[in-house]
Amino acid sequence: MEKEAPIDLRNTRVRLIRFAIACVIGAVLTFFTIKAMLSSGRGPNHDPIGGSLVWLLAIAIFVVTTMVALNVISKKR
Repeated sequence: MEKEAPIDLRNTRVRLIRFAIACVIGAVLTFFTIKAMLSSGRGPNHDPIGGSLVWLLAIAIFVVTTMVALNVISKKR
């Protein structure tokens, strides 16, 4: 006798898959944005605070692009 899988009332599996896809899209867009940003301009800033601002901006870009990608993916059809 096979054990039946429980019913997922909150649809968490599909939501997690959508979130994972949105994270991958956000990571790719963040990578190319930071790559383009670092390749143009004066060059890297060598003081500790100025050098960390790029990575703080990268985190912010990742969060925003992931949110936008999740909203686009999650639209009801």
